[in-house]
Amino acid sequence: MSKINEFSAMQVFVRVVRDGSFSAAARTLGSTPSGVSRQMSQLEAELGILLFQRTTRTQRLTEGGQLYFRHAEKVLSEIDTTKHMLSQLSKRPSGVVKLSAEADFATVCLAPLLAEFLRLYPDISVQIHMSSDLVDLVAGEMDLAIRLGHLEDSSLNARKLGEGQSVVCASPEYLARNGSIHHPTALEEHNCLSFKVRAGRRIWTFKEGNNILSVNVEGNVQANSVSLLRALAIDSVGVVMVPEWAVKDALVNNQLVALLSQYPLEPAGLPIHAVFAHGRQLPAKVRVLVDYLVNKMSMLQADTFI
Repeated sequence: MSKINEFSAMQVFVRVVRDGSFSAAARTLGSTPSGVSRQMSQLEAELGILLFQRTTRTQRLTEGGQLYFRHAEKVLSEIDTTKHMLSQLSKRPSGVVKLSAEADFATVCLAPLLAEFLRLYPDISVQIHMSSDLVDLVAGEMDLAIRLGHLEDSSLNARKLGEGQSVVCASPEYLARNGSIHHPTALEEHNCLSFKVRAGRRIWTFKEGNNILSVNVEGNVQANSVSLLRALAIDSVGVVMVPEWAVKDALVNNQLVALLSQYPLEPAGLPIHAVFAHGRQLPAKVRVLVDYLVNKMSMLQADTFI
């Protein structure tokens, strides 16, 4: 017996199992029941096992047939995925990417990066939805979202972009007027502007040696905008705890002064992820954007940007 094309026979075998019979598979494949049966007999001879228990009216998978089916499905699925990926390599990425991101992060971090990305991929355009709320990617028809903080939704695929370190800071003028801050507990005597809008205690947490130190802070402004807190701190209204990426330029220009560096914040920062819906085949336009952000932000992380 001549050697069969096992890959072709595997495809026919999977079709038989999915359709439930030789005749149904033959109709799907545009073949004949006898032709399908002959291929299955050749495959069984090649493998050295029975795949089906046959009667005059039905055929049922043997234990070996069940095992072969599970592996055959995986093989065919992986081949389809590889073919899709290879076809994408030959195409120039194009189309619209719908991206959701927190407004401050989009303005400070994404905007400078997107300018270069759009020059590299002129056939891609980006629609950015800026919101402080978590957007449902499927309901919102978003391709991608940038999430700050620990992820809670396990149904999403994610790639880590970086780690947003936090810093406590104030303006030199504020410190000259209200006194220096050398220990976290001194914050209790200062006007601390918080990233919070809900009622309740506001607590900033630090590490002091092996101990965790929780400090109750009070202030006359609570807001869910990092940019607003940054502006108020520069205007000497109070002390803020914000992501370093939001105030790096102000620290470099001495508009703000980093405080309590010998008492690390707990946690020191929050992860930044690109997330996309589970189970979706990532289109080339989205994949190249995610790859670009991962690469660029890892470089910026090394430069203490985030």
